[in-house]
Amino acid sequence: MKHTRLWLPPGIALVLAGLLWAGDANVTLFRLINGISAVTGTAPWPLLTILGDTAVAIAVLTPLALRRPDLAWAIALGAIPATLMVHGFKPFFEVPRPPAVLDAASFTVIGPAHRSNAFPSGHTTTAFLAAGLLCLHCRSRVVWLSALALAALAGLSRAVVGVHWPMDILVGAAGGWLSAVVGASLAARWAWGQRPGVHAVLVVVGLGCAIALLAGLKTGYLTAMPLQRAIGSVVILDSLVVWLRGIGDRGSGIGDRG
Repeated sequence: MKHTRLWLPPGIALVLAGLLWAGDANVTLFRLINGISAVTGTAPWPLLTILGDTAVAIAVLTPLALRRPDLAWAIALGAIPATLMVHGFKPFFEVPRPPAVLDAASFTVIGPAHRSNAFPSGHTTTAFLAAGLLCLHCRSRVVWLSALALAALAGLSRAVVGVHWPMDILVGAAGGWLSAVVGASLAARWAWGQRPGVHAVLVVVGLGCAIALLAGLKTGYLTAMPLQRAIGSVVILDSLVVWLRGIGDRGSGIGDRG
């Protein structure tokens, strides 16, 4: 990926975060974004917000990671700085969420009304980590734009469902993308993580997430349950097809040698 496109998403997010902070417009912008559901209805937003759930994001990436050991290893390494940032910043800053600050009648909450540890948005961090890794490993412009658009919508949804401020979302987006860059860079240097044994373990983790989704893992959004189960089913089915195809290929090779 060209350097301009590589640094553009986190750059834009951080510039917008700076402008938001300078203009003291966090609450005002939150109310504006949160009001979107009055126009669109509430139905789409739980579907979009679960894309930032860790298990969902890992499961979505699993079919490609199954075929790309380099991507599987980059996911594992990129998850480390992303996790450290989210779980380090949240208790350190202790930023209250909108339901803890605003009058409940003045905005809309869709799903659980979380009240503490707002900064940064973990869902947005995860969504942009996944999008960044896809963009770094796929040259297709369609993939690049689609991944970025879905990550942006997942981040936006966190304000629409009423549990994150715009500042949380923007910093989460920058942190997630930069974690993807770190993960991809380290994976390229430490290629031992692409060995078959390590790759197999990473794929099993992804399949475990898919199985959990199919089994009804609680993401906090019951209306999104059909989508998460569909994701789990597709990932498991795809993995099964790849496994059976591999067995068939090995069987054909043995027959040819005989």
